[in-house]
Amino acid sequence: MGGGNLQKSQMARAKKQATMAKEGAGGGGSEGMKKRQADAGVHAAANAERAKLKEEREARNAAKVAKEAALERKTAKLNKEAGVPGTELTDKEKKAKKLAQAQAALAAAEAGLPPPKKEAKKKVGKADKDADDEADAMDVDEEDKAAAPEALEAEGEVNGCHAEDAEADGGAADVAMAEFQAPKLSEEELAALHAKMAAREAMLAEKFAQEQAERKQAEAEANAATVITAIKAKKIVGLSLDEFEMLRAAASSTPSDALLTNLLSADAAGCVLYKAISQTNVCVADLAMTAASAAVAASLTSDKAEPVFSKLEAILDIVPAKADVAERVCIRVLQAAGELVGHLGKGAIDRFLERTQTLFAGESSAVGAAAALAAAAALRVAISKGSVAADAEPKELLSKSLDGVVSANAPAESRAAACGVGCAVGALGVGALLTEGVVGKLEEAMASKSKSAAHAREAATLAVGALCISLREKFEAFSIPMLPKLVKLLADKDRKVADAATLSARAMLENLNTLSVKSVVGALYEGMQVVGGGGRVKIECLQLASLLASRAPHTMGPCLPECIPLVIECLNESNGKVQASAEEVLPVLCSCVENAEVAKTLKEVIMLALRKPDTTLACIDEVLMTTFCNPMDGTSLAFMMPILLRGIKDANYELVKKATVCTGNLCALIKESSDVAPFVPLLLPLLDKNLEHSSPDVRNATAVSKTKLLEGAGDEVDPLKRAKALAQAVREGINAAAPSVPAEIATYLGETTSALLESKLGGVVRVKYFEEAVPQATEWISSNLAGVVDLGEGAVAGVAREAVERFKEELSESAKKILADSGDKDFALDMQNIILAFAGRVLLRKADIRFQRGHRYGLIGQNGTGKTTLLNRLATKDINGFPQELRTWYIRHEVLCDDGIDVRSFLTDLAPADKKDEATIEGVLERVQFPEEFKTTYVNSLSGGWKMRMSVAISILHDPELLLLDEPTNHLDREAIDWLTRHLLSLEGVTIAVVSHDYDFIDEVCTDITHYDNGGELGKPCRFVYYPTSFKGFQRLKPEIAAGLPHADKMPSAAPSVVASEAGSEAGGSASGTDSMSRVDSLAKSMDSMSVATTESSSDISTTLNKVEEMIAAGLILPMRFPDPGKPDGVRTYRKPIMTLKDVNFKYVETERYVLQGVTVQLTLGSRAVIIGGNGSGKSTVLKLLIGDLEPEEGVGATWKHHNLRLSYVAQQSLHHLEEYVTVTPIHYIQERFRQGLDAEVGKLKSLALTKEEEAQMKESGACCAIIGRQQRGRHLWYEIQKTGRMKDDTQFFPQTEIEMMFKPYVKKLIKNFDQKQQAIESGMAIRPITAAEILSHLADFGIDSQLAHGKIRQMSGGQRQRLVICAAFWSKPHVIALDEPTNYLDNDSVAALTKALKDFKGAVVTVSENEAFVNEIANEKWVVEGGKITVQQIRDAKAR
Repeated sequence: MGGGNLQKSQMARAKKQATMAKEGAGGGGSEGMKKRQADAGVHAAANAERAKLKEEREARNAAKVAKEAALERKTAKLNKEAGVPGTELTDKEKKAKKLAQAQAALAAAEAGLPPPKKEAKKKVGKADKDADDEADAMDVDEEDKAAAPEALEAEGEVNGCHAEDAEADGGAADVAMAEFQAPKLSEEELAALHAKMAAREAMLAEKFAQEQAERKQAEAEANAATVITAIKAKKIVGLSLDEFEMLRAAASSTPSDALLTNLLSADAAGCVLYKAISQTNVCVADLAMTAASAAVAASLTSDKAEPVFSKLEAILDIVPAKADVAERVCIRVLQAAGELVGHLGKGAIDRFLERTQTLFAGESSAVGAAAALAAAAALRVAISKGSVAADAEPKELLSKSLDGVVSANAPAESRAAACGVGCAVGALGVGALLTEGVVGKLEEAMASKSKSAAHAREAATLAVGALCISLREKFEAFSIPMLPKLVKLLADKDRKVADAATLSARAMLENLNTLSVKSVVGALYEGMQVVGGGGRVKIECLQLASLLASRAPHTMGPCLPECIPLVIECLNESNGKVQASAEEVLPVLCSCVENAEVAKTLKEVIMLALRKPDTTLACIDEVLMTTFCNPMDGTSLAFMMPILLRGIKDANYELVKKATVCTGNLCALIKESSDVAPFVPLLLPLLDKNLEHSSPDVRNATAVSKTKLLEGAGDEVDPLKRAKALAQAVREGINAAAPSVPAEIATYLGETTSALLESKLGGVVRVKYFEEAVPQATEWISSNLAGVVDLGEGAVAGVAREAVERFKEELSESAKKILADSGDKDFALDMQNIILAFAGRVLLRKADIRFQRGHRYGLIGQNGTGKTTLLNRLATKDINGFPQELRTWYIRHEVLCDDGIDVRSFLTDLAPADKKDEATIEGVLERVQFPEEFKTTYVNSLSGGWKMRMSVAISILHDPELLLLDEPTNHLDREAIDWLTRHLLSLEGVTIAVVSHDYDFIDEVCTDITHYDNGGELGKPCRFVYYPTSFKGFQRLKPEIAAGLPHADKMPSAAPSVVASEAGSEAGGSASGTDSMSRVDSLAKSMDSMSVATTESSSDISTTLNKVEEMIAAGLILPMRFPDPGKPDGVRTYRKPIMTLKDVNFKYVETERYVLQGVTVQLTLGSRAVIIGGNGSGKSTVLKLLIGDLEPEEGVGATWKHHNLRLSYVAQQSLHHLEEYVTVTPIHYIQERFRQGLDAEVGKLKSLALTKEEEAQMKESGACCAIIGRQQRGRHLWYEIQKTGRMKDDTQFFPQTEIEMMFKPYVKKLIKNFDQKQQAIESGMAIRPITAAEILSHLADFGIDSQLAHGKIRQMSGGQRQRLVICAAFWSKPHVIALDEPTNYLDNDSVAALTKALKDFKGAVVTVSENEAFVNEIANEKWVVEGGKITVQQIRDAKAR
């Protein structure tokens, strides 16, 4: 195939380049050409070893690809063959070795091979080196192109395709699809792929069926256990445990004959079946009916059918004392008898018909309906067996019953006639309706006002309900047009007619096919508006709407935009019964909402706000704080709009503003313009009015909201356009194929088939669904035409096929494209048209998550676009369309664990139920190479690298099909990253989605890049664009995008100089733009020029950092400006120590291993100290010891901090500081943190915070209870101490050295706390006003604008929270800032601003960081932690910060 030829041509090109490079540039022009050609043989020999090694490696990988990847990952392989090699060739200065290696690595990844071993790399290394040196020195000329015509042809096709598509449509998605168009498969390959996918589908179907059976069995076992417990507790009386087990045995898949034997041997009242069906317990009753059916079936295969029927008759003759028990027994026995009697002789059938006709006239409507169904079932079987003629008893019964309807003069006659009609038509089939004119006669009787037949209207109304029960959907073509008449009869003055209408309407909707819901709701809406009658019509219609919602939530949902306003009117009704009914119905209607946020997260607050208007503001606040991952449809808006309309009309300015903002936000989330169209006439006049509101905030919010409303509404499109077109196509197809079909049935089939296709195909667009739709529609039409007309299956299939094709024509262009592109791809996750919105910002809109099975996706995009939020929602599986059966596991960037839990316990707690045994836990820890001494270590004592391995171990236990990872390389050293890379590459068949700013890691791991594309417009909602290539391939293809991506722990990668011009042309800009634009582009280029590869990039970074202020002024970078702390009193130079550790040891309580031993370091005011080392070496431990968050081993060494020093600390996890404040604003957070004039976070350090034991010691008589003063006496500090039990003025001064010897250790903490207070007073922090204005000014210095400052912290992204924590740390104007991994979660802009700010800071800096470029730029000394020791490397003088 094309990929193999491309590989060969690349190898040939590599050999040619190496040969040409070796002879050098000595021969120019034609003479040089001849000389190179003459020497070609000599140089070919020099490259023989290298070429041989390459060929062997490629042959091995190609063989693997041919055997395994052709079937398992065909699509991914083809995409990569089409994409990666082509993009490799576009880089004309690419080394020959890397070209071949990229192909080999690709083939190895496709085949699932492990990475090459180091030994193998060494063997190739020497042979490659010389050729690399030669290839590096040359350019590719025309002869090089001639050496690889196939490769260049492929390159031209890709680039040409790119250009054509870009010209036709600037959309990045179309360009990407064109560039990665896979070659067409041969027929044999397609057949193999189809066979593999069919086998997989069959396997999944079998697995699903097995899981369903297991689930059903588990439910049955649970129910049985509940019943057994109830029997033992005497809560179920009259049934023993042995008798219950007999029922279970009879109802099992291999039924026992014990129940049948008991039924025949025992008397009627004493048999187990009678005892069971008498029970009120639903589980027992259902089990009894299953067992009864099994007994009936067993009797039919033996000679016991007649005796069983006789026993059932005997049970029917029993009259229990309680009416409800009598009714229950009669209904259940009739059902069993109906299954049996049709197989018996004429005598038994006649007896049964006589009995059931007697029951028809009974007062119980439920018994009458059961009798009619049982008799109809018996007659159908008898007619099929020939024991009863269709034109005999059934037809006679129908004629007699119709006459009875017309002449009914008593309630019993009405019931008997109605049940008779239902029974007879149920036995004869729908054809009898037409031949006997049943519907016309019933309608005539319903309109009758004959005094001689006072109950005719009641009888006819009841007969409609009886037909709905016996014929179900086959009667709907006739019953649905009659529903408005039934609703009207609910208010009839004749109470018995109104009661009959209630019964019939309920029977109709209880047996209604879900496809017919939209056809009946109009009549109910009319009923909800009926005035008078004591509110009966409203109450009945509300309850019927609730019935529909519970039976068919999916089809009832789209009807709610009309329904909810009417329910709200009923909720405000003065009639208490109507109001109570509306309150009861609302939660049921809410179950129709498919939007997970409204249906689950917000359901309670919405229901409360609908019932209690005074909770409107709280509800809207909660909506504004909610993350939306699903689009808002008309159903969801139906519940929200009454609340929003109420808020917009309110007199409270704050509520009006928030309601207006919320309205705009929700309108931006709509799925289709038709969803918001019904609400435009309600909203637009209110918004127009508020454009003249007295509050400027309201006016501004209104203008934005109106714009979003009109954009969402778009052009007015009939939302029923597609449904009408489909219904018409089906109706016309049926009429053409069978003109004799009644118009009612043709219309009904048109509407229901349209609803069927809308339900099947109207959501996610999948090829499979369209293939399944034709047989499903065929089956539906055929089943409803049976008994009406004999239409061949081929003709019906033609009608169904035409309807499906018509549906395809009505699809949107984007849906058509998805359908065309899906092909034979195997998607593990396929969710279309999703939305991600949070805190009023739409981050993703109309995005398609389409992850192919076994592919590894790198999710890339700017910070704040919702990458982490999306992973959170995928992990919770609450996005519409997420396959709940897909095993999913999420490895988060933070491990949250309570203190005191060791690694083994943590894994055991999180392991699946079947993998909690010790052997499994030990096995998985060994698999992730967890050291033995760490297995008993507390989780919170582990370094970031070992926590990541532990998280991977947990994911292995859960064996996910979809693995999600969020910033997995944060806190990892190179070795840990390499290990994680190898692990992820070893996972076969697992779909992986990774969010990371480490693009080297993304490049090594991911097969596909998923770009959050906003078209280059800041703040615009993104969509997903897929690139089936590595990150480097994406970088070459889209350098202008890659250059602007955020890097969490690295500076931005270098980009070609052509990037700026390409970006400008795509954005529609001009090459000769204004001066200001040129300046911005120049600054952007400076950012793009920064490199992370080596320390040689320092000069580039420095050049860029010199322009940070200019870039901030141009709006390219958000600022970070640190305040000047001044010098502490007593510290005159930058070289004087201000903090020290001397000969310090440290180990965690739970382990005997020392993390640090004999450590000595010092910090000066001029220090820029960066602590570096491997994962688990103790970097963060050193930092915490220095600042006092950990205390060293007692009695060994010493820690010291200058008493006038102000210190601030930013922990590795920013949430550590914010966890108590996520529900408040940044302003409130800073106010609370510094309310006492001190930094509350510093006060939590272990060297400052008193334990409960120490607080108890302070209360002892004579103990030091407070430090209230300090004096400098010579070189020593004296502190004024107050003791417990003494007078307040009875104090005493002691030198600090004596205090440490005379008093208990806690007094040291009191001294440190007193020093903190003094520092706050001296710095002015204690009197710094914590007003909103002051805090806003401070926040602005750190790039946090007013909108973020007034929003909740939980709305902020990880990078924004990191900025907030750094900002809060500088409120106290510290002399020393301690930062643990400060670049985590920050994008490249923020890293540049932070770097510049730290370089300019006039205090000391001590930080832990793995970011090499960041370290090299800010550090003047490095503290290398290794083997429990620290080596200090001085880079620059402290004064030369």
